[in-house]
Amino acid sequence: MSGRRICLMLAVVGQLFLFAQPMDPAPSVFDGFPIPPASKNLLFYIQRNKNANTILYEAQFDADGRLAAKDPVKVNWIRYTNGARYEPISLLESNIAYGVRHKHTTEGVAWMRFVASDRYPFRVEVDGTGQAMAHMFINGHYARLERAEIHAKEDSFWPKILYVDLFGTEVLTGKEVMERAYP
Repeated sequence: MSGRRICLMLAVVGQLFLFAQPMDPAPSVFDGFPIPPASKNLLFYIQRNKNANTILYEAQFDADGRLAAKDPVKVNWIRYTNGARYEPISLLESNIAYGVRHKHTTEGVAWMRFVASDRYPFRVEVDGTGQAMAHMFINGHYARLERAEIHAKEDSFWPKILYVDLFGTEVLTGKEVMERAYP
């Protein structure tokens, strides 16, 4: 084979590699959802594949700026489908679906759990800058929980949870971590 043919073949193969980039992951219904505004109180949020309405988990502080000892976490909706209106979750939602239970607070750290599952307890604390954070184990890594995405089938009065994706940042490395949890 002549040198010219080899160069031409290498150029063609090089072009194939140039255009054969890894494909982006499939688009998600969550890609177009609004992200809640950052604040010192925001611990994490949950979005559902049903619509853009978002459940916020926010730390509550006492008059001295410390984490509230009695009810350290407040849960509200942002109703993006209704003008981004804030409203509390309902009593039913609080007791069955999105609510949290406070175990105890010791030295400014609150131990919490979700009412829907005991599998993912989390710890709420405030760092030196006043930022509230929720920490838990995500895929075996101690991480700051940032958001969860609930994938459910909505064909009856009560949705059937297919799975929940948890997203966070590993505390030691700053690496993003993710875990898919099945009911």
